[in-house]
Formats: sequence, structure tokens, C-alpha cells
Amino acid sequence: MKNINKRLLLIIITLVFAACSSGSNNSSNITQNSLVTVPTFNYQPGNKTAVMVSIGNGTQIVAEIDTGSQITVINESAVGSDIVKTTESMQIVYGAGTNTVSGYLAYGSVQFTTTNGEKLTTAANTPIMVVTSGSVNQGGGNNAILGMRMDNQVSARLYLPTPYNQMMILNRSEGFIAFGALSTAQLQKFSTINQQPTFCNNLNVPQTVPNKCWDTMESSVTYTYSQTGGGSGSTSYTTIFDSGEAIGNFYLGSGIPGWMNLDGHSITNQLSAVVNTNNGQLPLPLTIPMHYTQPESATSNVVNPGNLLFNTYQILFNQNNGQIGFLTASESW
Repeated sequence: MKNINKRLLLIIITLVFAACSSGSNNSSNITQNSLVTVPTFNYQPGNKTAVMVSIGNGTQIVAEIDTGSQITVINESAVGSDIVKTTESMQIVYGAGTNTVSGYLAYGSVQFTTTNGEKLTTAANTPIMVVTSGSVNQGGGNNAILGMRMDNQVSARLYLPTPYNQMMILNRSEGFIAFGALSTAQLQKFSTINQQPTFCNNLNVPQTVPNKCWDTMESSVTYTYSQTGGGSGSTSYTTIFDSGEAIGNFYLGSGIPGWMNLDGHSITNQLSAVVNTNNGQLPLPLTIPMHYTQPESATSNVVNPGNLLFNTYQILFNQNNGQIGFLTASESW
């Protein structure tokens, strides 16, 4: 998508700043023009992607787009005054366990500025974690993290006005994030995987919007590994497509599998992976080396391949039906 303005027909509308009625709205009556794009930029360390936002009617700040976490988290020094504080304390761990932040739950709005200069604002009851101990900034200059994962009802994008609260496309290479509803023809441009309905991970936030929650099926991604003494094998794991993870990890609560060779936390087996889509297998770039990390829960068996895939693909997150879609970064839809 070399030229967003030419390739996307945008409707400039007056946005209704009200609570979204329901995350399960049927978007079939929404035209292909019901899209807005918001400029993004990439930064180091960690090959992260960010967007400028205002939270709680504060000043504009740098916020990381994190499709691997759930809720909006902001350093206390950067949040605006237009929030409703609660007495509920919260703690979140980022960076494969390397950065723990704690604070309190609040409610407020998150405001984006679109490519055309319009303001796109979430409802005033959007859940926000305000950090009072630690910092979400790990050297990248960001003061907030926008959790965009699909297994919850607390992501800020779910509190955007309809239809912007249901579909999202992140195109890191072309520098934008799109919110809205794609037509059937546009959706068919993407190679997709179907996720399964899952328990909503709302982090004990009491006020949420009634959206369906989704998680990747184990069969969606197949990993092939070299074996000691020659040869190879393959297995499938539930996989997180995480724009916020610079280092790939196998989080296997069942323990270190027999095929895996480790040097400390680093996996020394040669690894490759494919996503099993409706259009066949797509290569999935992996962070090298991948790591093994013991998760807190013994029932957790997931892989986070790292965010290199966002350099290759623009990725669709469709909350309506749980689909995740993949399209090379330069292709139009």
C-alpha cells in the first residue's frame, strides 16, 4: 500500500464520542469506505511500532502498539487529568518477564489523530492501567502501551465507535494502522486463520464491553526443528502474533520438550515455522535465537515467535469472527 490516500477511500465523518454499544455488532451493512487510518512509526530498541495518542485528554505521547497484551497502560506522569481513578491495584509483566509495572485501574478516553487530521476517540469508560511503580518505557521513548490482543474485552480499540471497534490492520512497513470494516472483497485478499472462542482475559476489570474473545488454535502454526544426530521433526503450538515482543519465546508449562536443545535459555536447534492459512502455508519469520521460558502456569503451552513477522506481513485482526489475516506489506486491499 504505497499510497494510502489513493488506495483507501476514506469517509470523513463526525465521530460519535460515546460508549460502543457492543463488540458483536454485525458489520455486514458497513460499506468498504468505513475505514480510517492512523500514522505509525517504528523505533528501537526491540523493533517496536508506535502511534501518537492522548490519554485522559492529556498531551500527545508516544504509545507502543502491542498486539500481544490486553489493556492500555500509561506512566502516571503522562496521563491527562480527565480520568476516573479506582482503588483497584494492578500489576503487569512485559518483555518475557523482564519488566514488571504496577499501579491502579482508571477509566478515560484514548484519542488518535487520523491520516486526514480527524480525531478518533474511544469511550470515556475505556479501562486504563496507570503505572505508579516502574515504567513502560524501556529505552524507546514511549510513555504508554496500547494492548490490542483479541482474547479480552478491555482493549482500547474495542471502545472506539462502531465500526472502528471491530477490525484492525497493522502495516508496520507502510506506517499505518487501520480501524474499520473491510468489504468481503477486501477481506478475501488476506490469507486467514480461524481462531477459537476463548475465556475473556479481562484482568479483573469490572466494566467491559460485550465482545467475543478469541485465541489461536494449536493447529494454526507448525514448527519444524532439527534433531540431534540428524533429521528433523515438527509440531504445532498455540501462537501469539505479538507486535510488542522483540525476542521469540517458547512458553511451555509442560516442561522442556525432548527435541529441544538449550544453551542457557537459547534454543540451539535450527527452527522454521509456517502459518497454516486458508490459502496454504505461509512462512513465519522467527526471532533467532528463539528462547525457552518457563511460564507461571503449568497449563500454558504457547509460542511467541517475536515481531519479525510484522516486517513481512500486514496483519488483520478481525474481532467479529476471530480471524487473523496475512498479506504482504506492499499489497493493496
